[in-house]
Amino acid sequence: MGNRQWGTVIKLACILFILIFLLIAHPSPILADLERSALTPELLQQRIKSPQLQEGILTLDLTYLEIDLTADNNEFKEEFYRQLQNFLTHSDKAIGLDFSHSLIKGDLISSRLGMSTVLSPEILPKNLTQTERKIIESDPQFSAQSLEHMSSVILFRGSLQFNESTITGNVDFANSLILQKIEAKQAKFTKEINFNNADFGRKVDFSKSVFKQNANFNGSQFQEPVKFNQVQFLGESSFNYSQFKQSADFSEVVFNKVVNFSHTSWLDSSKFITLNCRDRILFSNSIFSGSLNLSNSTFEKSIVFRNSYFRNMINLKNVKLLGIMDFSNAEFLKEKAINIAGFAFDSDTAKVLGNTGEIAEFMYLNSIEGNETVLRNFIQNFRDSEQIPDANQLEYKKQKLTKQQLSENIIRTPYQDYWRLSFIQKIGHWLLLNVLLLLSQYGTNFSLLLGVGLISIGYFGVLFWFIDRWRRRLPTPILPNLYDIICMVSSGSSLLVIGTIEIFNSAEYPFITLLCLSLILIPLPLSLVTLMYERGRYHDLMESSYFLLDGGLRQLQLLIVRLPIIPEFHFFRDRFTPLMWERRWNWLNYYDFSLNNFLKLGFNDIRLRDQHLPGLISTLVWYQWTLGILYIALLFWTLSRTIPGLNLLIYLK
Repeated sequence: MGNRQWGTVIKLACILFILIFLLIAHPSPILADLERSALTPELLQQRIKSPQLQEGILTLDLTYLEIDLTADNNEFKEEFYRQLQNFLTHSDKAIGLDFSHSLIKGDLISSRLGMSTVLSPEILPKNLTQTERKIIESDPQFSAQSLEHMSSVILFRGSLQFNESTITGNVDFANSLILQKIEAKQAKFTKEINFNNADFGRKVDFSKSVFKQNANFNGSQFQEPVKFNQVQFLGESSFNYSQFKQSADFSEVVFNKVVNFSHTSWLDSSKFITLNCRDRILFSNSIFSGSLNLSNSTFEKSIVFRNSYFRNMINLKNVKLLGIMDFSNAEFLKEKAINIAGFAFDSDTAKVLGNTGEIAEFMYLNSIEGNETVLRNFIQNFRDSEQIPDANQLEYKKQKLTKQQLSENIIRTPYQDYWRLSFIQKIGHWLLLNVLLLLSQYGTNFSLLLGVGLISIGYFGVLFWFIDRWRRRLPTPILPNLYDIICMVSSGSSLLVIGTIEIFNSAEYPFITLLCLSLILIPLPLSLVTLMYERGRYHDLMESSYFLLDGGLRQLQLLIVRLPIIPEFHFFRDRFTPLMWERRWNWLNYYDFSLNNFLKLGFNDIRLRDQHLPGLISTLVWYQWTLGILYIALLFWTLSRTIPGLNLLIYLK
């Protein structure tokens, strides 16, 4: 044989060796099927006589078997159930069943395997351990009262294992109480499974299993952690009225049809990470005591949380929504309850709904970086649904995050860049943003802005009255009478109290808001007044008011374009006369002028005279007029955001 032929033989031998090694290390499903042995009455009897110890529990080894429980093999089916039930119910010790890697043809029915009993101390088997009794007593159906009207349950004392097994028929474990763990990793359930009103006393693990038909877990009790991760629910699945007392893991699950978790109770954390839900998923009337994690999940249709209660946070990070997410009438215990970082509206019909004026309060982001689109989409979502308070709430949170980001940028700026134009612009932007946030919550809170306006109008009204009436004490006093003093002090205090109450009811940080308002209203006006009294007033017309009243009209007027100084043309000047100090109602005119000068709205046309007038008083009046222009702009901007009808005109797509 030549060298070339020997080389070919060696190569073939190597390839054959590698194939054999791979088959041994990773046996294929086909080979696994070939390894299964048909279960016969004799083999069943042999296995019953020699149970194996697994994790401290005697377990009947029914692995790698082909178990035919179809109607065509009725004689064996009856023998199978009879022998197993007799063995399980009459044993003094808990016996588990291990069907791993087996093929079960036909239906698997728990009532023909377990022990039928009533959950009452009088009826329970005497050979139960203390731990088993504790699990049974925690079942909602357990009762120490009369046995009348009590239904029976199917009791399994041992564990159940279906790892990598296939069941071609229906699985019926309704009204079953399983005291040990149930494990069904990578199992295949070809037809419907029914765990209605089942109670799982230990861990439940269905990881990587496939449910090809409907799965019914209605009313089930899960006492310990549950794992359904990477499961495929190809049919409808229902967990109505179920209770999860410890953690539940539904990560990477595929729900192909409707899944119903309504009226469920989750006492610990629940994970639905990387969920793929192709139909509706319902969580209505449920209670979530632990955190709910839906991060990186995709919802192609609606997800409903109506009337649900959340004691902990909901993580919606990187969720992709194509349908409707409904939080109507849901209650949240935590202030920061819904994490919306990376949330995506992936279709034109995608919507998030909730109670108007409430749902947005519970949404939060840790940073605006990378989430600008998220906030913009949520704001537009609430505007489209005419939930204007929620849209405004998110706009306010967005600007707070912007301020936080801007503050961090300013702090990190090197000292050498302090005099650059870009840094000065940042400082200006930061100051303006802070003022808008504190005085109007960035144009989203009309009540807060109203409180600011009441304080401002009252403050300047008292200030104008003071500088006009309190002229001098000597040689001839020019002072207000006691009645005017009482009226101005009481009315000014009332406006201050009302405005302050409004701010405390509306502002997030009322003390800081009042401090900001004080910095605008107090330093410059009081400096002007103090300087004026230090210099003294030595001009003509000392006994005449600085303010002139147009007596031609007395009506409510909107005077946006009006200036606070008397007109130059003598024809108009003749209509203006000084305020009459001796009249009892004259003190109201100072509030009228303040309202007119600040809000451009008043009952009388009152202006400042332009002769024998101290320049400091003119400066004070023009200062209020300038603040009024800014206030009106802020007021209209706020109204455009808070009134739905006006909002539609401004935010039309």
